[in-house]
Amino acid sequence: MWLLLPLKDFVKAKQRLSGCLSVAERRALFQHMVEDVMAVLSTLPENRRLILVSDDPAAHLLAEHFAADCWPESELGSGLNAVLEAALTRIASRADAPSRVMIVHGDLPLLNISELQQLCALQGYADDAVAIATDRHGSGSNAVLMPLQRRIPLRYGENSLDAHRQEAEYAGLHFYVQQSPCLAQDIDTRDDLLTLVSQGGRECAPQTMAYLHRSGIARRLRQMNTEPNLLNREQQGS
Repeated sequence: MWLLLPLKDFVKAKQRLSGCLSVAERRALFQHMVEDVMAVLSTLPENRRLILVSDDPAAHLLAEHFAADCWPESELGSGLNAVLEAALTRIASRADAPSRVMIVHGDLPLLNISELQQLCALQGYADDAVAIATDRHGSGSNAVLMPLQRRIPLRYGENSLDAHRQEAEYAGLHFYVQQSPCLAQDIDTRDDLLTLVSQGGRECAPQTMAYLHRSGIARRLRQMNTEPNLLNREQQGS
């Protein structure tokens, strides 16, 4: 199984957090989340190759650190779905192409091997099945596992889970959905961050949690939660 990790420009990442984090803080947060994700993916026993898709120089450095590949996004197209489709086509054309591919995103700092292996078991190593780990709303596609040769068209965007389900049905493939606590926790909003911080320990997401505490963001988020006026001042000053 090969793993694909698409990463947008780190500077432009997590713009929905602009009400509580500065540009520099958002960039640093995203990089630390990606580090946590890559640390897990690189040690997943089922992983045979990890490929980042990004134009950001930081992604290339992380790829070197974790002995992964990094394919420039600009060589593959524009828009998440088109870029990933091109990456899958490139993989499928290789003599050493895998039978399965998993697409994971970089804003899942609580990612862990156990839940990824559950997703692999759910898909069953089958050439006629797609398995997706959804988000906490039950509408997104945080991790997609599918056979390479019978892959479905990607439909990331609003309500992507239902869109992917429809594509699997059109293709005559079995479709399985996994709802797991850590894979479901993508970080998009202030409430997402606050939930992450409130979980306490740093055993999971060690890089992300260390950064949130070291930078003072964790303390500030807690203050915002108890002092709404502080949030208003932050938003007015951003």
